[in-house]
Amino acid sequence: MIQISQVCPDDGAALSFIERVYTDSFPQDERRDFDEVVRLLRENDDFTIALLSNGEQPVGFISYWPWSDFTYMEHFAIDNRFRGAGYGAEAMTALLKLLDKPAVLEVEKPTDDLSKRRIAFYQRLGFVLNTHPYIQPPYSPDRQPLELYLMSYGNFDLDRVFDTVVTRIHNRVYGVE
Repeated sequence: MIQISQVCPDDGAALSFIERVYTDSFPQDERRDFDEVVRLLRENDDFTIALLSNGEQPVGFISYWPWSDFTYMEHFAIDNRFRGAGYGAEAMTALLKLLDKPAVLEVEKPTDDLSKRRIAFYQRLGFVLNTHPYIQPPYSPDRQPLELYLMSYGNFDLDRVFDTVVTRIHNRVYGVE
């Protein structure tokens, strides 16, 4: 059974594991520099990282922004040594139940087998794909913006509140006014 534990900014072992999985799992344009992740964890009460473990063995992480009306899931990855074992579905299902509110996340457009499988994974968990045009702002000046889609989970009409959701994500997560 997956355990979900909140990571503190001083938990060096957990952060070392998360940094490795984070940099292995996400291309540079899809992530912050890891020192910025730690700074956010230390300084921003809206930002949370959960370590996902099977017993004593860390298997992945989820970083997210739990606001009062919905949670924005920023990064979610299972260590490649443990992929395909069901940890991802178990962890995301458990976290959604724990948070008990709608959720939103970004996904790549379904242009290849891998991106199609990712979207299908989230759909099996109850997420709904929204195909409104969406641009992920760059994490820093040396990174590129990305054309993505948003997916939503729970009792949440993303079509109705799309502009409000995008504005909040862009302002609070990416620092774009």
